[in-house]
Amino acid sequence: MCGIYGYIGKEKALFHVFDGLKRLEYRGYDSSGIAYVDKNGKIKIIKSIGEVENLKNKINFCEKSNLAIGHTRWATHGKPDIKNCHPHFSEHFALVHNGIIENYKDLKSQLNYKFYSETDTEVIAKLLEENYKKLINNSNKEISILNIIKNSLDKLKGSFAVALIYKNNPQNIYVFKKNSPLVIAKNNQESFISSDINAINNCFEYYSLSDMDIAEIGENYIKIYDENLNLINKKKIKKKALNYLTSKKYSHNMLKEINEIPIALEHIYKEFQTKNFFNISKKIKEYKNITIVGCGTAYHAGLYGKYILEKYLNKKIYSELSSEFKYKNIIINKNDLVIGISQSGETADTISALERAKSKGASVLVITNTPNSTMTRLADYLIICNTGPEFGVAATKSYVSQIYTLYGLACLSINKKINNSVINSSKKLLKEIDKFEFCKFYNKEKFFFIGRLFDSVTAFEGALKLKEISYVHSEGYCAGELKHGTLSLIDEKSLVIAIITQDSIKEKTINAIHEVKARGAEVLVITQFKDFKQLDNIIELPLIEEDILSVLSIIPLQLFAFNFSLMKGLNPDKPRNLAKSVTVE
Repeated sequence: MCGIYGYIGKEKALFHVFDGLKRLEYRGYDSSGIAYVDKNGKIKIIKSIGEVENLKNKINFCEKSNLAIGHTRWATHGKPDIKNCHPHFSEHFALVHNGIIENYKDLKSQLNYKFYSETDTEVIAKLLEENYKKLINNSNKEISILNIIKNSLDKLKGSFAVALIYKNNPQNIYVFKKNSPLVIAKNNQESFISSDINAINNCFEYYSLSDMDIAEIGENYIKIYDENLNLINKKKIKKKALNYLTSKKYSHNMLKEINEIPIALEHIYKEFQTKNFFNISKKIKEYKNITIVGCGTAYHAGLYGKYILEKYLNKKIYSELSSEFKYKNIIINKNDLVIGISQSGETADTISALERAKSKGASVLVITNTPNSTMTRLADYLIICNTGPEFGVAATKSYVSQIYTLYGLACLSINKKINNSVINSSKKLLKEIDKFEFCKFYNKEKFFFIGRLFDSVTAFEGALKLKEISYVHSEGYCAGELKHGTLSLIDEKSLVIAIITQDSIKEKTINAIHEVKARGAEVLVITQFKDFKQLDNIIELPLIEEDILSVLSIIPLQLFAFNFSLMKGLNPDKPRNLAKSVTVE
């Protein structure tokens, strides 16, 4: 959930690391900090609370430094204040960390040091210091930083990507990782490290570290070792150019990414024409059991996948939360397929779920927007959505891309023509919604989203979008469940948003509308049907195939959440307590 950035080069280390942290801010913006080596070879640390921009006022960019590491934090252990902000340090080490050290309390009790923070990260610094002292006391030889790291690495449990500066050798950055992303890149004059390759602008090739790798990075070289300190020859990966779908300027990333949905759908439709996609769609029919796993928005996409694949393949499809899947007594066999969905490809819970599935012999299909991510390396079959980077914390175009991908798989698996009219329909809808006055609902205090089957999935996702960025109480329900308890909450302070796109069950959801109106609620209907002219609040969808209307019906709800967030004076791109890439379990 945190962002790490590091630089070794010519004198402008502070500028490069601050600039990198700005690009990584979507991974956490509770606090930020930089550790750098000054012109005298001394390690200095700068920290700030809040957004990365707050750090700028504390940095003297005229100060020359060849080496720096930085961190933008999403708090896990300890509130976001200066003492908990990274970098953390001991006598000989300063470091930044992404992940969670699960055994930090045990280690803390074993280490005879004073701790200044509430974080698990500080334990790493003190553990390195302890191993440094043990080696220096037990050997007359030169102390090897690699052995210090290895001995420390062996005692850590959990997930971590760590970058550190060693006081006795301040010309190098050392990194090691397990279950958290970290890449290293180099050009002729500089070396970089980052949690996300897209944050590094100056390099066209990079190394992606494997779990338990240790790397030593200098200005002109990179050495990578395995967990036994054997030097290994890593293959360089070519960096793909960032595919920004539009260069048009928008006030916020979220608004930009919603407006990129039509172009994202075009990219997915081109993917449908590839041999890889065709082969995968035919292959999924051969599996007796299919389980889809994901978290948050990706889980909702998986629910849509369950409904569409069950309908087209006429077989039972399971959908599971990744965070539950790995703990449940789920029966997985080698003839089963598990589909993992994640925008970033680095979602820790989904990675663990896929690792469990593979350990049971199941095949894995990964649907992600990020090439060369951790999940892609677990995949037997891989679909890259290729919808351009998504920096808004609340997923928008990535969700639409995921459900369109699942629709395409379902269609091709039974030789059904894929509907592409949804592309132009999404353009039309975005123009029409621009006229809708969302401000009329600003006085409401409770928000309920309802629908059935495919529409229930849209209800779940719409409620999630609103609570993510507006901090209001919103819930998504299957429409038939209202009268089994939730109806007690409905009153004149409530807005009920009903999604109705399926003709066969339309009347059932209309019954729910009557029930909530009788109890004083205001109703907004999202539909393509003409049956609701008597209602004041309708957003009409273009008339296309019902099975793919979920691509369109979510768009008004994304814009509703966006506008409601602005009306409350909030920043929809940076919701409190949340970050874009959830790399901790």
